[in-house]
Amino acid sequence: MDWRDDEVLSARISVMNRPQRHQAAFLALRRLQAPLLGIEMPADWGIDSVVVDALLRSGGARLDGEADEVFQQAVAELCAAPLFESEVEPEFAELFQLEAIGGWLLLGEALGEMSEVQTGGIISLARELANSLDTFMDDSLTVVEGEDLRERYLAGIGERLHAYGVGYFASRNLEVEGRCHEAILTAFDGDELFTSAAGRELLINCDDYSNEMLSALRPLVKDD
Repeated sequence: MDWRDDEVLSARISVMNRPQRHQAAFLALRRLQAPLLGIEMPADWGIDSVVVDALLRSGGARLDGEADEVFQQAVAELCAAPLFESEVEPEFAELFQLEAIGGWLLLGEALGEMSEVQTGGIISLARELANSLDTFMDDSLTVVEGEDLRERYLAGIGERLHAYGVGYFASRNLEVEGRCHEAILTAFDGDELFTSAAGRELLINCDDYSNEMLSALRPLVKDD
């Protein structure tokens, strides 16, 4: 199976309504957010942590796929940062942060339409960054704690995940993604998903995975 051109993902998105697509995109970005909060961004990017916090909070406050003025304001404040004029080549962890920020900007552009293509693009970004982290760790000389646990996880994954032929973080992302989409599609009332026990469990799953990514990225951050 090809995680880049995945018929299973396309089929899931095709049966989602707009609020459900928004929820799926939000949860994909939720899986990327810990590195935005837990790794300090370069000072010359000019991004205040308050702006990042406002972006994440407002981005998760309303998940109906409609335009959201509060979130759009947070996006506008972020876009005004000097970051987007920088010509310095980012290190890997910084590139990860840039791509994650880009995902939130894509969400801002999608609201009001939240098409299948836009939704798939954001979900695919989470897949891409997970795979990139696996590849970078394989190529890096830096030892990231937990290698034995990651190897045991890969040895025990089911046939469906194994068929993708990807590494630890890409497999874990696919696992959590699958749980998210199943819950979204089976929720009795989508408006109440994240206040239900199942919805809160999804957020915990996404945050646990995101914090794992943060733990792996921290040793890769180069000291000045």
